[in-house]
Amino acid sequence: MAKSKNPRETVGLRPGEALGCIHSVAHEGGCGTSKFCRDCGAATSIIKSLEGNAHTEECRILRKSADFNEALDLQVFTSPFKYENYDLIIFTVLDISHEKRRKNLERLFFHDILNLATGLRYASQMLCRSSASDRIYKQCLKMDNTISQLTEEIQAQRDLSKAEEGILKVSIRPTSCKGTLRKIWDMYSSHPLCTDRRIQIDEFEDFYFNTDPTILIRSLGNMVKNALEASEPGETITLGCQKEDGQAHFWGHNNYFIPEKSQRQIFKRSFSTKGDGRGLGTYSMKLLIEKHLNGKVWFESTPENGTVFSISIPMNEQLTTE
Repeated sequence: MAKSKNPRETVGLRPGEALGCIHSVAHEGGCGTSKFCRDCGAATSIIKSLEGNAHTEECRILRKSADFNEALDLQVFTSPFKYENYDLIIFTVLDISHEKRRKNLERLFFHDILNLATGLRYASQMLCRSSASDRIYKQCLKMDNTISQLTEEIQAQRDLSKAEEGILKVSIRPTSCKGTLRKIWDMYSSHPLCTDRRIQIDEFEDFYFNTDPTILIRSLGNMVKNALEASEPGETITLGCQKEDGQAHFWGHNNYFIPEKSQRQIFKRSFSTKGDGRGLGTYSMKLLIEKHLNGKVWFESTPENGTVFSISIPMNEQLTTE
């Protein structure tokens, strides 16, 4: 990381000097003495450890380079320790430049592509309103529905990314159990996966409970998509909800039996029975429901009864909203 020809070249140097920070030579006192060093994560972390505390900070460094100044994004860890009569600090540096670039590109991608999808949907809705022909109107509705599904998929991936980073916002409000399942039916009854398949909602008495309906619908949507993909043409996916021990218990049933070997891998990131590049559905259900809604996700699968995925949400959850 220091790009030194010999490890001994870095002995006795301060972090900015070892890494070639452009500000380490801005003042005769060296690294840590210029006005720019006041906001340096490395300096802040070292000071905290000089006070006796283990600490971590992000540190951004511009490094001298022949062609241009190279930007480094680092995570620094400092921890105090004693050796004989010396008070010392273990200083550890992790290069997170690739991670920061990925996150920035990801946010830019989600922002731009969602704007494009929203513009497409607005255009399709305008076409629907202005279509004089029934045939064109029906095609416009199909196009609008497809764009709506595209937008939902983009938002789902964005929210999964935020959930993994721990920055997903939660908005708790009274939510109808029957209304939630009705939205799921509206979203997926015309989905390509539902071709020659049927989604059925069991009869039950409606009730309200406190949760974030967007996160819940996203998780139930993953459950339904998995069930549709596992079902054969002509089969029916059954959804239901009931009150159970102070919980709103949602469930979805399909006839497919998950082999025991695969059952042990369910909920692991990137595991899928459907091939490479899949496997985020059940993982994201678990992450969104259990980490952000204080709920629980589980399943049961037998050759006799098929597979039932369940999502349980506290009825009167008082979560802190952001």
